[in-house]
Amino acid sequence: MTLYMKKLLLTLLVLSSSLIAFSQGTWTPRASLPGPPRYAGISFSIGNYGYMGLGINHTTYYKDFYQFDPSTNSWTRKANFPGLARVCPATFVIGNYAYVVTGQDTNIGYLTECWRYDALNDTWTQKANFPGASRAYDVGFTIGGKGYVGTGSHYNKDYCKDFWCYDTSTNSWTRIADFGGTARFSSSGFSIGDSGYVCFGQDSITGKNDDMWEYDTTTKAWTQKITYPGFPIYATSGFVIGKYIFVGTGQDSTNYYNNKFWQYNTLSDTWNSETRFPYPSRGACSGFSIGDTGYMGLGLDSTAYTSTIYRFFPGQLTGIETVFSNNKVLIYPNPFTTFCNMYFPENEENTPVIISLYDIEGGKVIPSIESKTNHYTLNRNNLPSGMYILSIKFNNQTVHKKLLIIN
Repeated sequence: MTLYMKKLLLTLLVLSSSLIAFSQGTWTPRASLPGPPRYAGISFSIGNYGYMGLGINHTTYYKDFYQFDPSTNSWTRKANFPGLARVCPATFVIGNYAYVVTGQDTNIGYLTECWRYDALNDTWTQKANFPGASRAYDVGFTIGGKGYVGTGSHYNKDYCKDFWCYDTSTNSWTRIADFGGTARFSSSGFSIGDSGYVCFGQDSITGKNDDMWEYDTTTKAWTQKITYPGFPIYATSGFVIGKYIFVGTGQDSTNYYNNKFWQYNTLSDTWNSETRFPYPSRGACSGFSIGDTGYMGLGLDSTAYTSTIYRFFPGQLTGIETVFSNNKVLIYPNPFTTFCNMYFPENEENTPVIISLYDIEGGKVIPSIESKTNHYTLNRNNLPSGMYILSIKFNNQTVHKKLLIIN
C-alpha cells in the first residue's frame, strides 16, 4: 500500500468516526393518509409497501386500512379490518402476513383476538386467540419466523408484564419469560436479529419510564440496556433500520407531547439524539421502515389529530458504513459543504466511470465533476443542502451511495 493510500485511509477513518457521532437524519413530507386524521392505530411494512389503519379520532373508532407505495408516494385503500374497530393492538409481520393482536374496542372493552392479514390476497383471517388476559397498548415484534406479544393494559391500570410467543405452523401460543422491567403499557417494541427490544411506557410505580430491555431468544432472558438520556416517556413510535432503532415523539414526564427523536445502536448499546420529528409535537403515531428508509406520521398533539406522514433518511448511514460498504469506491468527506472526493483504488487501468446524481425525489441532478486518474471531485456549486443519491458505474458494476450536503 502506498504512503498516499495509508494517509487516505487514516483520514477516512477519522472523518467517519466524526460523522457517526454528529451526522443526523432528514425528514421529508410524504402524501398524507387519505382517511380521517387519527392516532393509536396499526402500522407495519411487508416487502416494498407500508400499511396503516384503524385508530381513533375523538370518540370515532376506525376499521379502514391503507397501503403506501413509496415509489409513487401514493396510498391505496385495502380491505377493511373485519373485527371490531379498535385502538392500540399489538402487531408483528411474518413473511407476507401481518398479525393484529388484542386491542381496545368502541365499548372500552379489551380483546384477545388475533387476526392475520394476507398482503398478497388482501384478505383477513381470524387465528387462535391470544391466551393471556385481554388487553391493549401492548407491543409486538418478530424473531425467527415467530411472533412475540406482551406488556399492555387490562382495564383500569391493571398493567401487564407477561410475554407470549406465537407459532404460525401450529397456530398456537406459548408463554415465555415475563418482561424484565415493571408491568406497563404504551411501550415501543422492535426486533433486530435474534433479539427483541422493549422501551419506555408507563407503569403504576414510577409513572413514565426511560429504560430499554433486550430479549435474547438464545438465553430466553431479558437484559436491561443503557437508559436513554431524555425525560421518561410513553406513547412513542419508531422503526428499525439496520442495527439501529429510531424512536421518539410521545408524552414525557412533564406531561407535554414532544417531537424529540432518538437513535439507539443495538451493537454499542448507545443512544444519540436525532433530528426532531416535524411539528406539531405528538404521541401515539404510526411508523414503519422499508429498506434503509423510515416512515412515520398520524398521531395526537395537544389539541388535534393528524394525518400527515414523513419520510426519514438516517444520517449515520453516510458515515463509515457507507464509505466501506464497497471498498472499490472511497468517498470523502461525507457529509460535505463545498465538495467531496471519489477515489477508485482498483481502477488502475482508468476504466471509464459514469457518475450520476439524484435528489431525494428521484430527479436527476447535473453535478460539476473534475476528474484525474482514479480520482474525481464533485463540486457543490449551487446545489441546495440535503440528501442525494450518487450512482457510480464502472467495470460493469453499479454502486449507489448516499451523499449529504450541509451548510
